[in-house]
Amino acid sequence: MRKIFSRTRILLLILYISPVLLLLWFLANFSVNVPYWDQWRLTPIFERVAEGNATFFDFFTVHGHHRILIPKLIITALAFSTKWNTQAEIICSVIFVIITFFAICKIAETKLHNRNKNLLHIANILSCLLLFSLVQHQNWLWGFTLFWFLTNLCLIMAVYFIYALDNSSAKTRIFLTAIFCFLGSFTLIQGLLSWVVLIPSILSIEGKAKQKISRLSIWILVFILSCIIYAINFNPIREPKPFLFTEQPFLIINYFLAVLGLPLVRLPMPAILTGLILLSGFLFFTYYFLKKPFYKLTFFPPAIPWLTIGTFSLISALSISVGRAEYGVANAMISSRYTTTSILLIISLIYLLALFVEEQKKYLSIYKILAVIMTGIMIINSLYVVRNIKSSFPYIESRKECLEIIDYLADSEFIRKSPDSCLVLMNGKTWLVRQGAEIMEKLGWREFPQNLEFIKQPKQNYGYLDNPQLTEESIIINGDETINLGGWAIRPDGKKQPNLVLLSFGENQYFFANAIVNLESNDIAKIMKSKLYSTARWKVKFSAKSLPVGETAIKAWVYNSNKQEFVKLNNEVKVRVENT
Repeated sequence: MRKIFSRTRILLLILYISPVLLLLWFLANFSVNVPYWDQWRLTPIFERVAEGNATFFDFFTVHGHHRILIPKLIITALAFSTKWNTQAEIICSVIFVIITFFAICKIAETKLHNRNKNLLHIANILSCLLLFSLVQHQNWLWGFTLFWFLTNLCLIMAVYFIYALDNSSAKTRIFLTAIFCFLGSFTLIQGLLSWVVLIPSILSIEGKAKQKISRLSIWILVFILSCIIYAINFNPIREPKPFLFTEQPFLIINYFLAVLGLPLVRLPMPAILTGLILLSGFLFFTYYFLKKPFYKLTFFPPAIPWLTIGTFSLISALSISVGRAEYGVANAMISSRYTTTSILLIISLIYLLALFVEEQKKYLSIYKILAVIMTGIMIINSLYVVRNIKSSFPYIESRKECLEIIDYLADSEFIRKSPDSCLVLMNGKTWLVRQGAEIMEKLGWREFPQNLEFIKQPKQNYGYLDNPQLTEESIIINGDETINLGGWAIRPDGKKQPNLVLLSFGENQYFFANAIVNLESNDIAKIMKSKLYSTARWKVKFSAKSLPVGETAIKAWVYNSNKQEFVKLNNEVKVRVENT
């Protein structure tokens, strides 16, 4: 009993599960059950499935540059089993990463000679920190991007079946490996690369020369077949730019290095330098462990699985860079979804360095120092992510409120085009959101409230429209000018802040614009004696084209979801729009 609950075991358990618990806390507080961006393109497929009219090509069709056949099937199954609770997709991503982590640990057990258990635990814990890192927050909070985690899982499982199933026959191991490579190929286009990077691993399986040649030939044929299937009616949305590398090589190289360094650093130049260090380290270990050419090797070194994983990460990052480099390195800095790919390179380096330390029988203290430094970096990155997501959370959460009241949002210029429109925040093509909402209601997945009450004179104070200051005279503007309004809004029950302020004109019971409630309001917090109201201010800018010609009054409202009613804020702004 003492051995089971020893201090060392308890400490190891805490270290192993802490990254997972931090991630679950993060998702519990910041994930929202609302479809976002590309997810809205799936609703017609759901409708056809419900009607029995769906075909294979509904799932096989190209999405961007990718065949996301497997993710579409998974998301569709989850949608019908949960009435499209998008958080189920997020849970699925977490499960994928948990399986990935256990597979990596199993590979490590077979390749690290277990002479130094501390070394193995340090490497595994660092791997856990990276796999569950919050730097991937875009992928964690957007269930649709489960394909990044699934692609990693397919590669790691392929490596696992080759190296960790020692008791199985070569045919069984290769067959299972091929299945996961095939699944990965139709998860993301990067999945096709797994066939190539696994060639040394296929050759490493025991057998005579003729057997190895036969296996390799079949492997390459299946890879070619996968590429042929992938190429059927391949019509990407954006035209590929194969000559960009020759035209702007430094642009791609900088982007590539930035993507590699992104899991550790979030500033352009430091990220590029970090990426260069990581790449140099990987090239060094590749040379160190493969000094002899393959045809002279009598056995394959234990570094092969980690070199395979690292090579996959490098080629994937390069393919991303070729497709996205034209947007500049600054684009990479805000694209945390790409960190899921480059994290595999760092994980491979962690285990390659562990093998190096074990083989050299020194440098363990340096390895531990590097582990502490990396842990500190990941903790700082996590704090940075949490702070940023907290500040932008009203934008994220406003989608839920916006979808619920979608029937009360006018098809105005602001709602269709403004970057602050709550519909645009869900998808730039707002007609997709409206179409998707209709399909969700048709399938019985969501109910959108009708005949909601408008409370013009609430018993409690919900806030003010106080900018511009109230006057008896109307503001006179031309039809091509813009108007700036602002104020503050609260929920007087003190339970939760409103995320949206909605604007109407005249006596209309629909809204032509909205504002996000997220601006600093220390004065309000001081008056109300609660920090809950420290970001209660809002402001909005819209074109006079959203208003009718002539005189009207603009009113501001908040939506009380608990009582399903719209509550008017104090004051109105009189406006007279004149023809230009």
